[in-house]
Amino acid sequence: MTAHGRFRLEILAGCGVLALALWGLIAMLVYQAYQQSVDGAVSEGRNLARTLAEYQDSSTRAIDLSLRQLREHWLRDPAGFDRAVAQHEEYLKQERVIQVAVMDRDDWSRYSRLPQREPINFSDREYIQAVKRRGTDELVISEPVMGRITKQWAIQYVRPLLDAEQRYAGAIVVAVPPPALELVLRDIDLGPHGIILLARGDGAILARTGGLEPARDVTLAGWPGIDASGPSSGHFRGASRVDGLERFFAYRRLSNYPLTVYVGLDVDAALAPYHRNRNPLLAGGVLATVLLAAVALLWVARAEERARFAGERERLMLELHDSSIQSIYAIGLTLEAARRRLGSDPAQAERSIADAGANLNLVIQDLRAFITAERRAPYSESEFMAEVRRMLPPAGEGPRFSVEIDPVVVAGLKPQQAVHLLRIAREAISNVVRHAGARAARLSLQRQGERVRLEISDDGVGLGAQADERHGMGLHHIEARARKLRGRAQLEGTPNRGTRIAVEFPQRA
Repeated sequence: MTAHGRFRLEILAGCGVLALALWGLIAMLVYQAYQQSVDGAVSEGRNLARTLAEYQDSSTRAIDLSLRQLREHWLRDPAGFDRAVAQHEEYLKQERVIQVAVMDRDDWSRYSRLPQREPINFSDREYIQAVKRRGTDELVISEPVMGRITKQWAIQYVRPLLDAEQRYAGAIVVAVPPPALELVLRDIDLGPHGIILLARGDGAILARTGGLEPARDVTLAGWPGIDASGPSSGHFRGASRVDGLERFFAYRRLSNYPLTVYVGLDVDAALAPYHRNRNPLLAGGVLATVLLAAVALLWVARAEERARFAGERERLMLELHDSSIQSIYAIGLTLEAARRRLGSDPAQAERSIADAGANLNLVIQDLRAFITAERRAPYSESEFMAEVRRMLPPAGEGPRFSVEIDPVVVAGLKPQQAVHLLRIAREAISNVVRHAGARAARLSLQRQGERVRLEISDDGVGLGAQADERHGMGLHHIEARARKLRGRAQLEGTPNRGTRIAVEFPQRA
């Protein structure tokens, strides 16, 4: 991967990390908003359930107390029982009691606060059977039943009448209609789908906001708070067995009676604050992510622009330094040799000047092609060899070069590969001529397995203390062109034992 590619990847990775951190923070804030809404709903439900349970416990205790006192009046003075009921009228109205009745041991009505034409038998009532089965002095609270005297639905609060031997001798009953309980619950606003339930220890629903009719055949058996051995209070999330709506339920069991109050808050209503807070957070996160992506793309674009600029500058340096400048330097050497031969060999000097002129024309053509970005056709073997020969110093003006070039390799080179190889060779030969002080040098272009290897070596002074200064820029250019060939460059040398520059690359790159 190129340095530019790594830099682009680093930018994208950095922005990705920032985006992940941003969404992590948003997720945390969204979760906190959700938890706050849930905690608020649970807290509200539990507080209300506790308050209603305390109220219902107090109301049931008051009814039970009146029931006990009336029972004592009946057992002491059945004839004056009606006066006793009248004395309790204020308390009975306060608890919305609509009926007081007394049954004998055979379950026939012996007394009714409301008028009745003739005695009625209640032996088939579940609450009478429950009092008989228990055989103890316990309060029995019935499910809502249709009263045979009241002609309306009511909950029956029942205690047994026991004889001197503590045997069943009848029952005393007070009736409270479910709507009386629902009047208390109706004043509490829990939203359109909020609900309050009063359930018995066996799961039977005794009262419900919104009316009891849909819940008549529904049992809450198995729900938390029903079983007396479980926690007396708590909360859970679940679907109502009455209407199927999902709610946050809080419950509280009465302290003295087998009744449980449930407060259910609609999930959507309870989470409304969460939704109000969540949407701006998510919108802000999306906007921030878009802005972050835009910044990342801008950075990448600027990095690519800088990379293109750097690449173009490197291309200019490589082309001008390795082609035109080195060619002009070689022309200069040719002209210098011609100047020295003017007196001793005018004919050779003239030929050298003509070669210099021809080479100068080639430099001009190269510059024109470079300026116009003209695409070069593939090199033939003769063209490639001609280019190589023009790089070599004139006979007697530098080290003697031997050239070994595989024509098959040349035939398989792409035009740009050939250009890079010629520029590398020109730079290396120029270094040998100018710095090596060599007597002999060698240029080789051969195939080695799946790779092509260009090697320029000499027997000169090698690499000494001035190696970095003499070879630094040239080696940089050679390495740059080797990278463009998707290969690598090597420089080896020992003081006074020569230098070898080698470039290897895959020809099919």
